[in-house]
Amino acid sequence: MTANLATTETEWPTSTPVPAAVKKFLDDFFVVMDNNTPDAGEKLAADFFTPTATFTITGGTYVGSEEIKGSRIAAWKVVTSRQHKILKSYTCTDDASDLLNIGLAKMGLVNGKHLEGNFLSRIVFEDIKSPNLKMKLFQVWGDSGPLIKALQEE
Repeated sequence: MTANLATTETEWPTSTPVPAAVKKFLDDFFVVMDNNTPDAGEKLAADFFTPTATFTITGGTYVGSEEIKGSRIAAWKVVTSRQHKILKSYTCTDDASDLLNIGLAKMGLVNGKHLEGNFLSRIVFEDIKSPNLKMKLFQVWGDSGPLIKALQEE
């Protein structure tokens, strides 16, 4: 299972160590994001985000627990499988509470096509020293053009 974790091959910053708890948090977060389960939205809101967090993904921006709970409803309409990997991470703060990541996402689609593409994400933690880490901001950017094209192909 270790080989499938989002941070298995991540290149981490050398000047500011990223705590092991943050790495585990990211692995756990992407397990929820990459699996189509009925309780994914509930898990995201309860386990990974503050009650007033902002969660911006390709499908839109969701603010607060209630909106984040509903964020996964449409996430699997055209996607049958998903895997995120963080390739390189940069920290914007001395305590690694604000991360910028370069990643790779692989997807299987309902029409049988498969594709992969790079993404960028920004993650801001509320209290990096807390034993119960929570994000107050998650933003992701990726090129949706290849996905749209693949969905139009037969």
